[in-house]
Amino acid sequence: MVSIKDIGKDYNVPEDKKYLVIVVDMDDDVGRKANIRTPILSREDNINAAVKLGLTDPGDSDVNSMLGGIQHYDHLKKEGKDVEIATISGDIDIESEVCAIKIKEQIDFLIYLYEPNFIYLVSDGKEDEMVLKYLELKDIFVWKKRIVIKQNESLESTYYLVQEFIKKTMSQYIPLIFTSIGFAMILYAIFSDLGWRIIAGLIGIYILSEGVGLVESLKKTLTESKKGLEVGKLSPFGNILGFLILLVGILYSYRVSVDPELTIFFGKFLLNIANPLTLGFVLLVLVHFIDDLIHTEKSILRLLKRLFFNVILAFMLRQMLIVSSGYLNGYAVEFTGLVMYILAYVSVLIVLSVVLFHEPKNKEKLNTE
Repeated sequence: MVSIKDIGKDYNVPEDKKYLVIVVDMDDDVGRKANIRTPILSREDNINAAVKLGLTDPGDSDVNSMLGGIQHYDHLKKEGKDVEIATISGDIDIESEVCAIKIKEQIDFLIYLYEPNFIYLVSDGKEDEMVLKYLELKDIFVWKKRIVIKQNESLESTYYLVQEFIKKTMSQYIPLIFTSIGFAMILYAIFSDLGWRIIAGLIGIYILSEGVGLVESLKKTLTESKKGLEVGKLSPFGNILGFLILLVGILYSYRVSVDPELTIFFGKFLLNIANPLTLGFVLLVLVHFIDDLIHTEKSILRLLKRLFFNVILAFMLRQMLIVSSGYLNGYAVEFTGLVMYILAYVSVLIVLSVVLFHEPKNKEKLNTE
């Protein structure tokens, strides 16, 4: 043994150091495409596996990783090192428990088999860095090094960054994007020249419904209504009655709003639909309030706050429809005034929601305790 003194401490390093080159195929391409089980031991078997995988899929980056690992193995051999090489693989779902267990078991087996002092980790992308987290827990490693196929690292790193960005965007921002685009198209259909108004309006309604989850909400409402009928709730009947009021209101508003001028038609339609829409919405709010009051253990104060907010919301929406109708019919307000009305109503709703529903963090902690 050779003793090395560093910062007042003695470290015993064996003279006959053992090296192990580990090639990591995290998503198990070698197993799925080449039908080869891992771990793959010895230089010859790794060469054969790389050739077989390359013939199956010449563009697979794991072929480069395996050849890179073999190259580094040969380099260490030329230096007279006691070195071994092995390829391990995970699972196609790299974030799954199955993948983690497979990687862990194979690493443990290699450590038991070769008892290495140094590990050289060869991978083809950022995902394989997860293996390092497990290797760091092993006290037997004196040093570790990561080798990457450089031209591929940039490509795969970019791919995973884009993939992660898309995941986050899909989960967090797509509803907002859909809602914004849909709202913009509806505004264009109402306020712009004739042109593509009807088409843009229909597309806008569809995108807006997707953005706010209208389809899913309808499915959920139908499911809850079915369950509600079984326990004697009012909300299923309220939902049906509210929908009928809205449907009759739309048909009535369309019939009495007919006008050769499309802008005037929309203005009349908004004015006539304002009351049925408000009535249907308030009815839904009331029956759900009664059901929550009777069938749940929610705070009465919180239920009253929500009822108050929803009623205010309904009448503000009614007023916005009336103001928009006045603008389209050419009286009462100009476009700038309409925008100011909308901004004012939205601001009031935001402030009201904060005042009614915001709870300080300290209060939340006390409630949870």
